[in-house]
Amino acid sequence: MKTSTAIALLSGMAVMTGLAPFTVHADPSAQFVNEGGYAAVEPDRLWDEINKALSHASPQSAFLPAADIGPMPLAVIALDMSEHGLESVRYRIRYGTNWIDAPPSAAPLPISYIEVVRFNLGPAIRHDLIGALGEEHVAGEEEFGVGPHVGWRLVTRPVMGNRAMIMAAGRMEMGMQAAQGEVCLGSPCLDARPSIETAAAWGEMEPVGAVSQGPWPDTSGNVVAPVTATNLLLGEIDNIETDMAPSEPKIPDWAIEAVIEVNLGQDEGLDAAYRWDGLLDDSVAAIWERLASFSTGSGEPAVFRASAYECARGPEFAPPGAFCP
Repeated sequence: MKTSTAIALLSGMAVMTGLAPFTVHADPSAQFVNEGGYAAVEPDRLWDEINKALSHASPQSAFLPAADIGPMPLAVIALDMSEHGLESVRYRIRYGTNWIDAPPSAAPLPISYIEVVRFNLGPAIRHDLIGALGEEHVAGEEEFGVGPHVGWRLVTRPVMGNRAMIMAAGRMEMGMQAAQGEVCLGSPCLDARPSIETAAAWGEMEPVGAVSQGPWPDTSGNVVAPVTATNLLLGEIDNIETDMAPSEPKIPDWAIEAVIEVNLGQDEGLDAAYRWDGLLDDSVAAIWERLASFSTGSGEPAVFRASAYECARGPEFAPPGAFCP
């Protein structure tokens, strides 16, 4: 069964029930999309569904619509096109690269491993309101969003003009007990309160100019969509450089963790940030980047960015606007 309207993928109103569990061979990519509660889905089918849903963007192009999308935005698209939309959520994206030996005379090949989990915070927000106002003064749970915590994993590689061709994919639903133990940039993933503001010693928020929406439908309303935020922060990343020699295929350690918080305040808004560690730098332990978007009432979302530097020695963070010693 296919989604009834492919273009509705980023509105979150379509469920891709057609991606049935898929049996794959026992290799690192297969292990990645089958462990931890995940069940593999057919990667070619997922790739085709994504390109079908994006086909409006460049109908005359010789390239597939998803050809120029990086690994992390692609994973967010896979989740958003497959799951019902929810109003108040927190995404956690994690990313690592496995460099493998390529055929003779070829450069080492980067294999990207991506996980994106979307936590439904509607029930947590309702619970907090009941505690403050009493249940008789709070709307029913359906008004806050009903749906599971869900995760998608992708393994991608560059292939013939496609930046992130899907090699393997898997989906899971996370139970409440498991979700309560998950951490997003140092804070509980199910915390209904915004956490990015205090996650790092941010520098001054600087306005971002014109925002390119990419080939996906713009369903964000007055703020940028999660996939747009992911693309602005992490869309240029196809791999993580390393000083290690290429190896046999294996599941890499996470190098980047990103969090996107959607509608956790009183007004419509999005706040996103990532932490990138494992740098080849003896001064900076991790780079942090932040992107926030809110409504201006003009129909165009306001977007701002900021940075922070986590130090390898001395203070935990460099003072805003300064660098690590």
